Amino acid sequence: MTRAIWYNPGMEKIVVISGATSGLGKALAEKFRADGDVVCGLSRSCAESETDYPCDVSDEGQVNAAVDKIVERYGRIDILINNAGVGISGATELIPVEDIRKAMDVSYYGALFLTRAALKHMTRGARVIFMSSIAGLTAIPFRSVYCSVKAAELMLGEALRMELSQTGIDVVTLCPGEIRTNFSANKLADTKTSERYGDRVAKAQAKVYDREEKRMPISKVIDKMYKICRRGKKAMYIIGGKYKFLYFAKRILPTTTYLKLTDDLLGGK
Repeated sequence: MTRAIWYNPGMEKIVVISGATSGLGKALAEKFRADGDVVCGLSRSCAESETDYPCDVSDEGQVNAAVDKIVERYGRIDILINNAGVGISGATELIPVEDIRKAMDVSYYGALFLTRAALKHMTRGARVIFMSSIAGLTAIPFRSVYCSVKAAELMLGEALRMELSQTGIDVVTLCPGEIRTNFSANKLADTKTSERYGDRVAKAQAKVYDREEKRMPISKVIDKMYKICRRGKKAMYIIGGKYKFLYFAKRILPTTTYLKLTDDLLGGK
């Protein structure tokens, strides 16, 4: 640890958030700052300041350098929120390999690199948050890469929770459903098809955009997500009532039946 500044519940929190310039990351940063905490945002697109750190989280060297700067300035990290991610969709065999690697590099390796770097400066009472997705809990057709990446994040969070169980550092994973942000508009959407799939890929993609207005408004979920990030004690939280039902259905239905129902709803038929 660079400086021996120990965690104190009476002090303002030093909060590090990746992907803090838009969507959920930005909304969470605003909530923490409104409560008087110091938020250090990591993003590829920001200019460096006392609270903003340009960083490509898929680059371990950049992550380590950004964390070193934060700790040099503030002495510790109290809450880490791994929020940076890349959406990706398409037929598994047709998605460009470089897009698959980008999704894994930013969402999974980014969270892994940042957590490894931050833990060196976290002590009892600190918290590590992983922003997974309902897609990490249930398979979705033409979202195989995204589901795999989010499942990997979920497993990382749950395993780390056990590893740190005797240290006083909490690890919590959030699995939100579809929230109305700019995330879908910025995702790597590949609509290439072949005779094998016909128009199913395009139809499945269209269903995503058709559901845009039905997504949960960020204003309705951000308070709950903020409270979970700050003091939630469970290992995993699903955000959104209908998504809890979806997960419940997966657990009680035979797998073949559940997958057929999901395919009928979301598979571009």
